[in-house]
Amino acid sequence: MGKTGFFRGWVLSCLCILTVVPLTGQQEDYFPKSQWRQGKAGEQGLDQAKIDAFVALLKQKKILEPISSFTVIKNGYLVVDETFGSYKGTTPHTLQSVTKSITSTLVGVAIQNGFIKNLDQPVLHFFPEYTQIDYLDENKRAMTLKHALTMRTGQAWTGERHLGALNRYSGDRMKYVLDYKMETRPGKQWYYNSGIAILLGGLLQNASGMPTQSFAKDYLFEPLNITKAKWSWGHRGIPHTGGGLFLRPKDMARIGYLYLRKGKWEGKQVLPEWWVREATRPHVPHAESIAGVSNTGYGYMWWLLPLDKKKKVTNPPAMYMAYGHWGQFIFVIPRYDMVIVFTNDSTASYQEELKPISLLYSHVLPAVVN
Repeated sequence: MGKTGFFRGWVLSCLCILTVVPLTGQQEDYFPKSQWRQGKAGEQGLDQAKIDAFVALLKQKKILEPISSFTVIKNGYLVVDETFGSYKGTTPHTLQSVTKSITSTLVGVAIQNGFIKNLDQPVLHFFPEYTQIDYLDENKRAMTLKHALTMRTGQAWTGERHLGALNRYSGDRMKYVLDYKMETRPGKQWYYNSGIAILLGGLLQNASGMPTQSFAKDYLFEPLNITKAKWSWGHRGIPHTGGGLFLRPKDMARIGYLYLRKGKWEGKQVLPEWWVREATRPHVPHAESIAGVSNTGYGYMWWLLPLDKKKKVTNPPAMYMAYGHWGQFIFVIPRYDMVIVFTNDSTASYQEELKPISLLYSHVLPAVVN
């Protein structure tokens, strides 16, 4: 090849690079302001006909009657924005235990901003105001923040039947959880534990030196342009961090999108990048079976799922979800650059509560083209 041919080839190569790189960068660097950018499902790697047919079934109440919203973000585009019944998506919606995944996220945000050193700190370290703790032994002293986030505290919280008593308790709910008797050493046994998620509300307040709801607003919600968060109160001004948060569906999607973007938002590391990896790693490889998925894993208050529900959860997981009572969900699928949100109203039965998981596998995932 002569010098002229070589130079022409070099110029064309440069032009190709200049053409490709900005397009990739635009997708990775996009973050929504007050509104998401909108696009069509068929233009973002989804089968438009399948998505339209699914939405039509939802509108006809043929497959899930108590649904209130269905939202899909693909490649940073809002490609599905549907609401049902009387709910219009403009007011904050109950999240129930989806709150837990956001509470966990707040712990990561507190680490990013230096309020918490690391996850090996003992839980009791954050509550010096309690000089007398019931059932205090070496196991309770060994309970760390990591044990709390993975719900392996060693406490005898052997099912959510314990939650009703806590919610009815008129005294100090932080101490109620700290006083709970131990069953085993921390890290040995997994029990779904709303009490420990509620305790994190007080822990965040003590660690940050500011009200938990103010900490969430200043360090998570405002950076993500979430302006209409609402909390229901627990006690002593501490919000119910186990299930008391309300967000609009498109703001729920921002939480998932933060994880898709490895904790970064508009050039700022809101959440440590390592946190995103660790929070969605199967610390508990086999938590329990849910909606036909035989092996769900558990991370830092995030549930982990396989793309094929007959297979085991991988590390890193192909998909993870925040899951709340009545059927509130945030699904995050990194491989497809996709966040899916479902919300249901409070009339949902337990079977209807789990239905969005089944519909994800039967109708949404089969619509993914690339």
